[in-house]
Amino acid sequence: MSDVPGPVTEVENVFTRIGRLLDLKVDSEVDVIRVVTQGITVRTYKRIANKLRFPANMVAPESTVRRRLTSSGRFNEAESERVVRLARVFSEAVGLFGDESAALEWFNTPAEYLRDQAPITPMALAATDAGARLVESHISRTAYGFV
Repeated sequence: MSDVPGPVTEVENVFTRIGRLLDLKVDSEVDVIRVVTQGITVRTYKRIANKLRFPANMVAPESTVRRRLTSSGRFNEAESERVVRLARVFSEAVGLFGDESAALEWFNTPAEYLRDQAPITPMALAATDAGARLVESHISRTAYGFV
């Protein structure tokens, strides 16, 4: 029997997944706040919009998004917060499913989350703070076997 420990594997958390998705350094809520207040770049927006298959008006009116994409500036704080919120909820789903492609399929599949309303995708729900909390609650309940 050897006393030499085996390799240490770092457990991936939601911040690690958000950072990878945005291609930014995100290790904590402090980093999330920094990213949001500085505003995300066009490059970061394009990366996540392509990855998650955002509709053109997911974080702002389509004309605003088009204008942002043609400038070299950054998205404003409210728009950046929506992008990071969507990244966070998707990252939580990746943690649940253990696989980005399965999480993406779920994230874009409509279901009946709101009583007496038409099916809606988790991504569309997560565009608002209240909707994101509902989706995250669903993810947590599923992870712990309550759904």
